[in-house]
Amino acid sequence: MTATPTPPSTAAPELARLELALSALVRWSESKHVRAEVARLAGYDMPSSALRLLEHFEAAGPMRVSDIAECLRIDISTASLQLRRLRADALVVRRTDPADGRSGVIAITAEGRRVLAKVRAARCELLAVAFGATPPDQLARAADVLGLVQEHMLAASPVLDRAAEAK
Repeated sequence: MTATPTPPSTAAPELARLELALSALVRWSESKHVRAEVARLAGYDMPSSALRLLEHFEAAGPMRVSDIAECLRIDISTASLQLRRLRADALVVRRTDPADGRSGVIAITAEGRRVLAKVRAARCELLAVAFGATPPDQLARAADVLGLVQEHMLAASPVLDRAAEAK
C-alpha cells in the first residue's frame, strides 16, 4: 500500500489535500508508463511539451510565436524549437497573420486535430481502466470538480502573473 504524503502544515487542510491530489494526477499523467501506453494506443508518440503546444493551439487558436512563448513562459527560441517537429509532422502550419500581413501565426491543422483526438481517446481508454468500477454519478461529480478547479486556476493566472512580475 502506498503511504499518503503529509500535507504542508501552513496550508488550509482542504487546500493541502487538493494540492496533493493535483500533484498525484500530474505525476500519473506524465509518468513514463502512462505516456508510453497513450502513444501506443494513439499510434503517435510526441514529447509532453509538443502535446501541450498542440492542445494550446486547439484551445486558443492561431498565435504568433512570440505570443505562444509569452503564454507558456518560455523563450522564443524554445517555442520555435518545439514547433519545428509539429510543423515537420504537419500538425501545425504557419499562416499569414490576418491582422498584420507582414507577420505570421501558427495554427493547428486538420491532421493536428486528428492526432490530438487520438491522444485524447487513448487517455480516455486509460481512465476507463483506472475508473472502471466507479459509478457514473461519481465520475460526473469528479469531472465537475476538476472543471471548477480549472476555472479557478485560469481565473487566478493574471493575479499570479502580476505577483511574479512584481518580484
